[in-house]
Amino acid sequence: MPRARLFARLDHPAALCVIVGLPGTGKTALVAEWARQYARSGVTVTWIDDAAGVRAALAGAGGNGRAPAGAGPQVLVVDRGDDLAEPDAVAAALAAAPHVRLVVCARGPVPLVAAAYRAGLDVTELTGPELLATSDELAAAWGECGLAAVHEHTRGWLLPARLMIDAPTAADGRRSATDYVRAVVLGDWLDDDVRAAAARLALAEPITSAHLHAAGVGAELAGRLRAAGLLTMPDDGGDWSMPPVLRDAARAEGDEAAQWHRRFALALLDTDRPGAAVRHARAAADWSLLARIWTAAGLTLLVERADDLGAAFGDLPRSVLHDHPDLRLPAAAARILAAHPPGVRTLQALVSAFRADGEPLLRAEEATPGRPSDRQLQLLSMAIVADRLDGRYERAVAGAARLDRELAGREPGDVWPMHRAWALHQSAQALLLGGNGSRAVAAGTQAYAAAHDVVTHPVTAHLAADLALAHAAGGATGDARYWLDVYERHRGPAHWLEYLVRLPAHLAAAFVAVDRLDEPAARAELEQAEDDTGQAELWPFIVAALTQYALSFGDPMLALTAADRYAARNPQPAGGLSARILDRCRAELLLALGELNRADLLLRDVGPDATWARAPLARFHLIRGEPALAGHVAGTALWEEDTTLRDRIDLLLIEAAAAEALGSSGTADHSFARAAALAGRAGALRPYTLLPAEVRETLLKRSGVVVDPAVLTARAAYPARAELVTLTDRQQAVLRALDRHEDAAAISYALVMAPTLVEEQLRSLYAALGVTDRAAALLRARRLGLLPG
Repeated sequence: MPRARLFARLDHPAALCVIVGLPGTGKTALVAEWARQYARSGVTVTWIDDAAGVRAALAGAGGNGRAPAGAGPQVLVVDRGDDLAEPDAVAAALAAAPHVRLVVCARGPVPLVAAAYRAGLDVTELTGPELLATSDELAAAWGECGLAAVHEHTRGWLLPARLMIDAPTAADGRRSATDYVRAVVLGDWLDDDVRAAAARLALAEPITSAHLHAAGVGAELAGRLRAAGLLTMPDDGGDWSMPPVLRDAARAEGDEAAQWHRRFALALLDTDRPGAAVRHARAAADWSLLARIWTAAGLTLLVERADDLGAAFGDLPRSVLHDHPDLRLPAAAARILAAHPPGVRTLQALVSAFRADGEPLLRAEEATPGRPSDRQLQLLSMAIVADRLDGRYERAVAGAARLDRELAGREPGDVWPMHRAWALHQSAQALLLGGNGSRAVAAGTQAYAAAHDVVTHPVTAHLAADLALAHAAGGATGDARYWLDVYERHRGPAHWLEYLVRLPAHLAAAFVAVDRLDEPAARAELEQAEDDTGQAELWPFIVAALTQYALSFGDPMLALTAADRYAARNPQPAGGLSARILDRCRAELLLALGELNRADLLLRDVGPDATWARAPLARFHLIRGEPALAGHVAGTALWEEDTTLRDRIDLLLIEAAAAEALGSSGTADHSFARAAALAGRAGALRPYTLLPAEVRETLLKRSGVVVDPAVLTARAAYPARAELVTLTDRQQAVLRALDRHEDAAAISYALVMAPTLVEEQLRSLYAALGVTDRAAALLRARRLGLLPG
């Protein structure tokens, strides 16, 4: 075994070197190899079998202050120094022999160390953790094969590691190592209280201060356990630990183990560590305690400790679920987390489980008078998510407000530190999905302020991502970038919530990248945001981001197909956010394709009072060649309360283009300057590409505004002009009949119209559509939206 790092410590010229470690850690082998190297260099090395003979050996080596004639450097090695007596006398004798080094090996603390310090001697100490071999040292000694598992199980404890390596099977190796530790390490040499404490603490991993307190292990006993090598603590001062091989050998069993698991669970619950608490409750098979912990901290387990939830509630016996109804929901959650891929499907399945196993309990709780119990608050929290997924946004907001009021009245130590922030976040999400962006931003900001001061946390990361999306979708690019930076600070492992947390961040970053005309970054963010289910709650924002990208860089036809695909998979409540975003995106894409007829039908269908459709309506009139109408619509909608910054910039530019077309250069320059100022503050370049190139160049030249070169090379998002095909009532009647009948005679009979008049109307219809036959007319009419597709 190469131990160069330890040899370097032994080479330090200290008068006393003490090596303390459990049996099997290689103390004797280490000193023997080091001593052989010293002997080859001419140093006299003497091994002392009996600790009682140390003083005599020191005296013989010159401990009276006079070295024998011709005596050179000497090393005395005591292999079993636990019983070394009269430490002060030994230290004094060693101080009187400066040419002698004393090396002592022991299993536990050696009083001689303190005596040597009192005597002013230099001391080198090697303790148990330092003696453990590293994974590289094991590999150098025995090769790489299978050593990772050996090192993990033994933490580099040499003799147990060797037993595992030499065993015919992994199971045999673990058994041999455990038997050795139980027989040799945990033998009579340990004090009874140390052995008993080790048996209790071996039930835990990691071992926290709560475990130590519950097990009755104070600072003095913990120090003895550590000195004996039974406990280790990392250099950063984290939790205590015990090598797995030692845990296997030392842990209590049977009723005693169940009793201690129960005590540990209660202690951990009281110190806000529900993840470890549920594992101990499950190990104790204490189903009532397991249900109690779920009631007290179920939401914490779902959001922060999903692995612990799965370990504690997975595969519960049917009889237990029958006798303890409160365990059915967490058992279902554990099953779902194990079986479903992280993300949308998991959330949908968890909500279904709540409806089956949680809603009946919530109804029973709500029927009970008095202050809401912890169980009721937890079930109400889950009901808010269920309402939101069902599209009942107002009910979800009301539930979140009620939950927030209840949580605000509780003592800080009585609730999950993140619970109030989580409740306000649910309200913000429901408001955002319900179409109330300004209230959503206010609620989200309040939620972030209420969040517990934790650097990395899925709730705070999700909050920041949602706020970034709300700002980015509205065109507030600067604010969106700020919240994206906040998201990066809080981002960390989120387990099954990972996709749900990062989706709004990717969408926000995509909006920002498009506004900055950064096509590669926008494409990369949209790829990261891809939803293979098509049913993410934020699907309307996915459609919106795809639309913005398509208008500036991509294919509007493909984006229109994607919008239709999302619409087919998800409900769109009338007047809801999803319907509004979908209609808005379709209108913008149709205008980009020059499909004025279909855009006209869509905009007529949503009606003139839809403020969110004013920008595409104004652009429709501009592209059609109706600048007066375009300017009127833009000017009317410009400063309405619900107009977003994105739309305000867009409307100002439309107003400028309309005024320019009408010859009112003063109005055009004024509107363009206001739009440029807003775009500059937002850090957005894309708005300039929404203008026809010639109009943009004219306005830029007159205003003196200097834009990024990317603006000048970007493609125009919309055509400068497009034609709206209009039909008379009679032409429309003939067109509908043409779709059902193949010749003029049949149309004449169906419409009760003279054949000559039918022929005349067909000629005028073909001319209006720009075609020459029936098939082309029907195809063109369907494309224009004049016939159902």
